[in-house]
Amino acid sequence: MESGAAEPVRTDMPQHVPSPVRLLLLLLFRPVDLHYRLRAAGILAPGGRIGQLWREQGEGGRAAGLYVRRMLLLLVVGSPLVTGLLGLGLYCAGIPLRGGWAVSALCCSAAGLALAQVSGLAAGVMLGSLASLSMLVGLHATAAGAFGPVLGGGAGVAVGVCLGMVSGLSVGSIASISGGRGPSVWRVQTAAIITSVVPMVVWSRQANVSFAGAVAAAALVAFLVSAFRLPLYALEVLASATAYAVERWTGRPTLQWVPVRHHNLSYLPHPFLGRHLALAVRSRPAEVLAVADACLRSPGNILVGWPWVVQALEQASTEGAGGPRP
Repeated sequence: MESGAAEPVRTDMPQHVPSPVRLLLLLLFRPVDLHYRLRAAGILAPGGRIGQLWREQGEGGRAAGLYVRRMLLLLVVGSPLVTGLLGLGLYCAGIPLRGGWAVSALCCSAAGLALAQVSGLAAGVMLGSLASLSMLVGLHATAAGAFGPVLGGGAGVAVGVCLGMVSGLSVGSIASISGGRGPSVWRVQTAAIITSVVPMVVWSRQANVSFAGAVAAAALVAFLVSAFRLPLYALEVLASATAYAVERWTGRPTLQWVPVRHHNLSYLPHPFLGRHLALAVRSRPAEVLAVADACLRSPGNILVGWPWVVQALEQASTEGAGGPRP
């Protein structure tokens, strides 16, 4: 008789790999969900380097190969095309731009490819694509004097904002798709300090101190605003309040509208979410549990998730058991 357990069959479902556009949207807004979706498709290292993913394909992982091809399509084709069209739009709108933005877009794609080999495919796509877009303002518009003197305060702020936005938007997505959870607040704060200090050191040696200070300050603020998704939070508050009000006053189920189900990287709690869950906890416990699961993937709403839901379900169960019996 043969001894030993049989080796588990490896999952390989390339049909579960999202389309290129959906990949980009998930990477920006729901990177934790994307991590688990890619794992369910059979990809062992969703945040891995290109070499790792190609090895997975060589071992029979068709999903890994499809994932690489679609991500590279975004970086090599999609990013330069969008950057070129945006640059043309800014030029037609009368905003001065130093020529050569198409070359810059290609250079950013090449840098993203190199980064994908070293740090990870998701990191290369995110940083390469966002840098390509931000260089239109941070390099070409600044060099053309759109914000005043090239080494003036306005130019420094523009450069810093672009640096901060690129790194701030990328840090959460890259960490989430690699580890299956968003970075902690202190990690975001540490990355923000590094993002501010590095350009301060670099430009203080190559330009005047005031320009370097403007770059550093703007990069710090832009990083924090982007990493914590503060502009998006204002829309989330409105959506959360609207969804709660509609269900509260009309009875129409609206839990599928709550922002926590559509965004993994909100670091501030969503108002009305707890009261909204209370409305549905008895009639639609499955939906409540789905929202609770989404709360676990949202750094600002963890305490609104499972602990609250378990308590509410236990209370509903107790009240139901204590009711009159036939």
